[in-house]
Amino acid sequence: MNYLCTKHEDRNGSLVSRNLLSLKEVVTLADVSERRVRKDIETGVLAAPRFVRLGDSRLAFTWSYVVVLAAVYGNESLTGKLRKRALCKLDQLRPVNWTVAPSSDGENARWICAYDKRASVDIDLYLNIDLSRVVHRVSPRLEVYCTGLSRVEEKEDVLGGEAVFTGSRLSVLHIGKMVDGGERVENILEDYPYLNEDDIKFASLYYRAHPPTGRPRASSEPAHDENLVG
Repeated sequence: MNYLCTKHEDRNGSLVSRNLLSLKEVVTLADVSERRVRKDIETGVLAAPRFVRLGDSRLAFTWSYVVVLAAVYGNESLTGKLRKRALCKLDQLRPVNWTVAPSSDGENARWICAYDKRASVDIDLYLNIDLSRVVHRVSPRLEVYCTGLSRVEEKEDVLGGEAVFTGSRLSVLHIGKMVDGGERVENILEDYPYLNEDDIKFASLYYRAHPPTGRPRASSEPAHDENLVG
């Protein structure tokens, strides 16, 4: 499948294709517990080939798994057995229904969801997952994040390679930290008029998905702000 193909260098200088998202990015966009997902990986409930291990053993997923993890781990009542069954059934739909691709202008990227609006997945006799509700909930975050990635750049001679908004020296993490600290969106836009509201939403997601070293581990549990994104 042809996912978003722009590339960047991570903090360790390793070239990473943006057809993959880190585990932290996926759970942030899906708004689910990273701890719970990691536990299922350890116990084999969530097993390969649903994820890949990069050279340094970091975990990565394709974009479509944001929807999959939101559907499975957004339901706290599912047992490990039911989560495993749900993952298997969702895998049968994933390859053809969800993707990320360049927009018509050939530059910016956008999240594309081509799915049956009536789609639901039966987990057992009386339990099913309503995919339309899941996609409706996560698509705004995916769209913001996908488009946001196409509006930032990482250059070694600019802030040591830290992600900045294209054509500026403004750190994405700096804006995200302002939002995390409670700064009002209007105030940020007043200070940085070349940004727009979607840039602020993206920065907030990016900050949660790339927490600075030393940030409290509690941040691994996404705290979705309904008033900010999606």
